[in-house]
Parts: sequence; C-alpha cells; structure tokens
Amino acid sequence: MNPQSSHLSLAALLFGVLWLLTACKTQLDPVSYSPDYQAFIRADGRIERVPVACLEPPVEDSFYTDAGTYSRLLPPGCANNLMLLQMVEQPSDLIEGRATGPTMAAPVGRAAQVYIEGYDREELRRRLAEQQAKADKQEGQ
Repeated sequence: MNPQSSHLSLAALLFGVLWLLTACKTQLDPVSYSPDYQAFIRADGRIERVPVACLEPPVEDSFYTDAGTYSRLLPPGCANNLMLLQMVEQPSDLIEGRATGPTMAAPVGRAAQVYIEGYDREELRRRLAEQQAKADKQEGQ
C-alpha cells in the first residue's frame, strides 16, 4: 500500500467521522408545559392549588421495563411546579405576583465599597480613633 493512498483513506475516514458528528443533536428541545396553577375548593372550604401540568396524563415509560417493575412517571413540569408551590411564601403569588418594595441600598453600597476600596469607612474611622487614643496615652506617660 503506497503512502498516498493511506493518506487518502485517512482523510476520507476523518471526513466521514466529522460528517457523522455534525449530524448529532447538540441541544435539547425546549420543554413545553403549563406554568399555570388551578385552584380547587376542598370539602372543608380550604383552597388548594394544583399545577395544571400535574393534571395531564403520566408519561409513558420509555425505559422498557417489564410490567412488574413499571412505575408511572410524572408529566413534564409537574415536579418543578409542585416544588415551586412548596417554596413560595404566599401561594397566591403564583397566580399574580406582588409589586416589589424599595431595595435596601445601604448594605449593598457598603459591600461594594469594601470590595472596591478594601475597607469600610466606619472601620477606618474606628482604627484612626484607636490610634489617636493610643498616641495620646503614650504622650501622657
């Protein structure tokens, strides 16, 4: 086998591998599920919210398990919405959000100042006062 034909076959193999890699799927399709919640009134008068995504039929098992070990899967988005429902302070915020209040700018400003300058002005004033008191004490002795 001559070296030129081996280079051609290697180039053809490399081209084939690159062509196959370009056919691979590199991104997942966006998940489409409802972020809405539905309110139910229970027999005792309490209102319970349930994600609309959980009202859909369960997803079919795509892992090809036998009937004895089959477990039903939740519909897409159901688990996420249930966890969000448990984490919020007020479940009514999931239906309609609240207006936000003013931010606390002073702590953010102090943190930025410490980050930029490396120290806090109050800390600097305290250190200067301690140094002055120490210097006055030494002069008095």
